[in-house]
Amino acid sequence: MKAYLNGDMQETKNIEDILEPGYLFGWGVFETLRVYQGKAAFLEEHIERLKEGCEKILLDFPDASFKEKIDNLLKENKLNDAYCRITLFKKKASTGVLIYVEPFNYYKEDDYQNGFKAIISSFVKNSKNPLNKVKATSYLENRLAWKMAQEKGKHEAIFLNEEGFLAEGSRANLFFIKGERTYSPSLECGILDGITRKKVIGVIKKKGFFLEEDKFKLKDLLSCDEAFLTSSLMEVMPLVEVDGQPIKNGKSGEITQIIHQGYQKLIF
Repeated sequence: MKAYLNGDMQETKNIEDILEPGYLFGWGVFETLRVYQGKAAFLEEHIERLKEGCEKILLDFPDASFKEKIDNLLKENKLNDAYCRITLFKKKASTGVLIYVEPFNYYKEDDYQNGFKAIISSFVKNSKNPLNKVKATSYLENRLAWKMAQEKGKHEAIFLNEEGFLAEGSRANLFFIKGERTYSPSLECGILDGITRKKVIGVIKKKGFFLEEDKFKLKDLLSCDEAFLTSSLMEVMPLVEVDGQPIKNGKSGEITQIIHQGYQKLIF
């Protein structure tokens, strides 16, 4: 049998993976992580979340040595500091595994000095949707929100949920600070339980800062002293503007920098 693909007729046996349910229906889970000096940061936590995600979307977890495969990829590609993505996807009779690495060049020192600017997304998170807890490959809403932010010259898009409470960014979790008190939307707001988010919460508690996870309105974010975003790739990124309104003085805050330094100590 043949299929049409990008201008050519192809034997379907040669393009089997893109004819699988994982590709056709976005049926899969993925993890993105950073490799520092040849070591994939928090790999065990990422693999554990892959397992949990597979269980929630009825996908068999494959028998694969992820660390060995990542190490081999880094060696083959002569990479030391890298971006790594692991994708598990539904095949008709099994689970497909795709792992790739590439040089990490996403964020520069200037990004952390200048901070990120965000819009409020027109998309709304449904806090009752159990798939919010899954890092699924059906990621269109997040990517479109991010694309819309890019088209407006901004770095990120922040979701509110159906009740109007703050949720998360299109690619990151959200924190904000008032005085020395730190706040973050709770999991009940419909957010992904980010691995970096959990590590940062540990740093905040270790530093002795107050932390509250709860339901917050946009006005709480806009009236704060500092804000930041967290993800495995961006680590702790200052958030300095939302919908055209500066956060405080529109600059990275001192506590944000302290938390970022504390997070980096967990890596190096």
